Amino acid sequence: MKPPNDAKWIRAEKGEGLSIVYYDNEGNKLIRRKDPTPKSLKGSKAWRHNNPGNLVIGPHARQHGAIGSAEYIEVDEKGKKKKYTFAIFPSYEIGHAAMIALFKEERFLKITLEDLPRKYTGVEDGQPDTKEAIAYRDFLRTSTKFDMKRTIRSLSNDEFNILIKKMENYEGWHPWPWPDGEDYIPIQKICGVKISNHRISNYLILNPPEKRWVKREEAIQLAEKGLLRAVVVHNKNYTYLRPFPHETPFRELLC
Repeated sequence: MKPPNDAKWIRAEKGEGLSIVYYDNEGNKLIRRKDPTPKSLKGSKAWRHNNPGNLVIGPHARQHGAIGSAEYIEVDEKGKKKKYTFAIFPSYEIGHAAMIALFKEERFLKITLEDLPRKYTGVEDGQPDTKEAIAYRDFLRTSTKFDMKRTIRSLSNDEFNILIKKMENYEGWHPWPWPDGEDYIPIQKICGVKISNHRISNYLILNPPEKRWVKREEAIQLAEKGLLRAVVVHNKNYTYLRPFPHETPFRELLC
């Protein structure tokens, strides 16, 4: 099922494998996955995270709209394992704006394009260039044709936008939307109940566009898996479901 155009994601996390799971305020889910084809750009990390600059999570990303993060272990050119935690944004536009805001900070405005790859990839002062920084610099030099001794501050608006776009290209931004790269899973909702011996015994579940009756035990299992919009309550005697706060009590949905 295709996600609605007006979907607003408020939380995101790493899912199974390399997938990223987005949630809206009702619990509907969007799963973005990686193309299993080796070296394919489809389903890239930048796209799965709505993070065209591959910004790591931190104060800047959170202040500019990040709604989650995902941790990865990568091996550097010296064979050492490093942990990276990348930010997840609710949309490309917000991730793109966060990247632009970063480059508008003084710490970036004052550096040259020659030094930009070192700073952006985290090479410490006094340390030699990494292969990644060298490759990044060569790509920017070739793709932008800019004088690499210029500072970011010296770029015109058009030149600045070219730089950002080329960096997004290098970071692997490549959309791979529904139906190939995404799965939209709307949360099921309770729209009716049956009562037996003063307790709710069956639930009528709406899973657009279908409705179906399920027993209480199955409904509880669905809610525990986050597939049914209901709260699971455990008391001393038995387990039952209740609606979220300020929503219609289930007993008022008696059929």
